Amino acid sequence: MRPELRALTGIRGLAATTVALAHFRLPLPFGLRSIFQWEDAAVVLFFCLSGFTLAYVYGRDRFRFSSYIVARIGRVYPLYFLTLVGLGAAYVAPLIINPETYPVSRAIPDFVLQALMLNAWPVIGYGDHWNFPAWSISVEWFCYLLVFPLLLQLPKPPRSDNARLLALVVLSALCYSLLLGVLDERIMGPTSYVAAHKLSYWAPVLEGILAFTAGWIAFVIHEDRDDIHFLCRQYSSLIWICIAVILILRYFMLINSQMMLFLFPFVVLAATDATSATSRILGSRPLHFLGLISYSIYLMHFPVMLAFLLVLGEPGAWSGWVYATLVIATFLVSVVTYFAIERPARDAIRGLYTQRHVPGLVAVRRDASVKRK
Repeated sequence: MRPELRALTGIRGLAATTVALAHFRLPLPFGLRSIFQWEDAAVVLFFCLSGFTLAYVYGRDRFRFSSYIVARIGRVYPLYFLTLVGLGAAYVAPLIINPETYPVSRAIPDFVLQALMLNAWPVIGYGDHWNFPAWSISVEWFCYLLVFPLLLQLPKPPRSDNARLLALVVLSALCYSLLLGVLDERIMGPTSYVAAHKLSYWAPVLEGILAFTAGWIAFVIHEDRDDIHFLCRQYSSLIWICIAVILILRYFMLINSQMMLFLFPFVVLAATDATSATSRILGSRPLHFLGLISYSIYLMHFPVMLAFLLVLGEPGAWSGWVYATLVIATFLVSVVTYFAIERPARDAIRGLYTQRHVPGLVAVRRDASVKRK
């Protein structure tokens, strides 16, 4: 088993926290609030990280589809389904969704598609999601099932550094164009809204494919230790300075903060150097723990926010203390769901599969238990 790249876990934690804080719309001056307003790009970063991490963990020679897909289900499904059912109950109440604009005849097939994580798939799905951020989980599922196994069968990208760099820039440019010009987030809410641009229904999956592929190319660069890999590790601090510059320019409304997605493959490569100052910070205990619970933060922050809305009403009258309580509550709920649901369910699903498919494992464990006694 390969060693964990702790800095990548820390990056995932920062991205999930950014998404949550952006959705909370904290009562900060615009300039300060804009620091968190790259949540769409943060989701692209998730896809890029997934493409790199899966390639890092599952090499072509080590890949077995059955164990791979069981591990993916154990990783994402239990908490995903829990939030789906919880918000479904709120729909039935109805507390959140207006049954006049979102009738039961639409909600029932929607639930089935969401339960199968197919709702963001074009043609098959409606695009609606009761837990709004969960649209990206459906896209991840598409990449798990179809994109990653296909990438493993493809030959490596050209060995030329220039060709690989060009591929990363083109993939990022296409993703940026979809993000700003095509993506319509209104299709993702439980309403009868119909997007004007038909490509809007393809945009989420296309973004996932592009960013996931960029992450895979970043992994190939990492494995080959080419000049791009060397430069990213050598100048990791400079890459993060560029991220900070983009946020500063966004503060003065001189640039769109989503521009930082062009840097994501290089951020991932820079983070593979565990000795750099930035990687040590990202891999520190607080940020590493934030990364461990990042999936819980990502899925639970929206239900927690809706609970506050139901109890306290619209946020226009919320004080700063309410927002602080919202942030703290989200963190605490995420910690609880990680330790009580996410991790135990993941381990149980993987354990059941291993017991059924690894010959002699049960006997070995029984012998080891007897020896300990």
